[in-house]
Amino acid sequence: MNLPRLIIADEINPGMISPSLVLVCAMKRMGIKLRVFVCARDESDVRLLKLLLEEPVVSLDTYLLGSVKLLKTLFQEMAAPDALNLILIPLGTRQEDGFMQVRPEIMEIARSFTCKIVAMLNAASSAIDAANDAIAALSAFDEAEGSCVQGVIFLSPKNPGEYQLLEQDFGRRTHIMSLGYIPKATERARPSLPDLFGSAAGAYVMQVKSSVLQLVSNQYLIEWKIIEAFARLMEEWVPPQESYYLPKKIKVVLVGESTFSLESANARTLFNFLGCETVDYNPWKDPFPLEAPVYYFPHCLAEVCADKLLSHEPFLQGIRQAFVGNKLIFANGASAPLFGHHFISADGQQHEALNFFPFHGSYSSPTNSRNFSKVEIRALFESFFGSSDEKMRGCSLDYVRISNPGNVVPPMWVYRDSLKDTELGSSGWQKSYCFVTDLYLELWSCLDIVNRWLALRKK
Repeated sequence: MNLPRLIIADEINPGMISPSLVLVCAMKRMGIKLRVFVCARDESDVRLLKLLLEEPVVSLDTYLLGSVKLLKTLFQEMAAPDALNLILIPLGTRQEDGFMQVRPEIMEIARSFTCKIVAMLNAASSAIDAANDAIAALSAFDEAEGSCVQGVIFLSPKNPGEYQLLEQDFGRRTHIMSLGYIPKATERARPSLPDLFGSAAGAYVMQVKSSVLQLVSNQYLIEWKIIEAFARLMEEWVPPQESYYLPKKIKVVLVGESTFSLESANARTLFNFLGCETVDYNPWKDPFPLEAPVYYFPHCLAEVCADKLLSHEPFLQGIRQAFVGNKLIFANGASAPLFGHHFISADGQQHEALNFFPFHGSYSSPTNSRNFSKVEIRALFESFFGSSDEKMRGCSLDYVRISNPGNVVPPMWVYRDSLKDTELGSSGWQKSYCFVTDLYLELWSCLDIVNRWLALRKK
């Protein structure tokens, strides 16, 4: 099996859109067939990529997936032999001495997937200083396991002449190939997460697309063919050990996945991997699919659509019938407050919710910085989603909270910070066949649990 693959590791300028997003969108605009994967990216990057590419984006989070086998299985499920399979990872943090503290995920995926790296490095200073900084940054890879960086794309040189001087100085001092540069004029401010929903989202998408057009119209700035060649250097793929599950052959409805989800395509890929048919349901365009046995509410910025969704009568009638009819319902992450008695939005206003559970929720405004922490989850009791002491992984979100007055429905999980080994809280509520959690659960981290959960509904 051949799967052309390459890591794009970019040095991110705080407050600006990640340059790798502009790069891959330019490649798609030029007609290059791509499959895009992300690792260690925040929610705004995932959301913006989905809007720009208009196709699935898969997250290969090394902690949340927890094993090389799962990483490779997920990658293999979505990668394509006739496409460039690009994995976008932030490069790391530059120290005062110019040395780059490289993110460990880069080397972990490079080793696991036996693939090469193209680095995108800031070069806004003079040519000599930029070359010195680049060599200092790349020395981190040499100290890791030998250089697996094949090429460098420089970001924001002052002008073409400055880039030529930089390329000459850099080329004399290292074997790593210079692959061109991205002009500073293509930089765009990073939008906040709420900006990527509703009418505002279109404006930000158009801003990025204007940057893409600048790059495409000046194709000589980047060595596109060489980047493609690097992806094909190690295209032979060694499949992971096979996992076998009996195909479920049932329909899983993804509620609002195409309209207000913050998730990557991981959940859809998992359901397909387990032999399910996945169906997108847009509440404002489609009739409610009441015939389906399973409904998945992805992690989403529910606050931006809650009033419209919870006042839409066809959706309300459909989900209530599904709940009463003992259909399997799972609400992940920030979609969970929709199922309580009420929730309070970031502006302090109280809103009525579905009232399936007695708890109430609250939202605050997500920031542009990292707004979640990765956690290990342990099941306390036997439930439809986990047996006692079974473990899962996910993210604790700092902009959504659930309170459960009187513990009428006790939480089924506890979660902890695995690095500090401290317990952080509880989550996971079950009523009838509906299960909700205000944690963003990575379903691939609990493949057996999801398989058993789906088996509750036979075709």
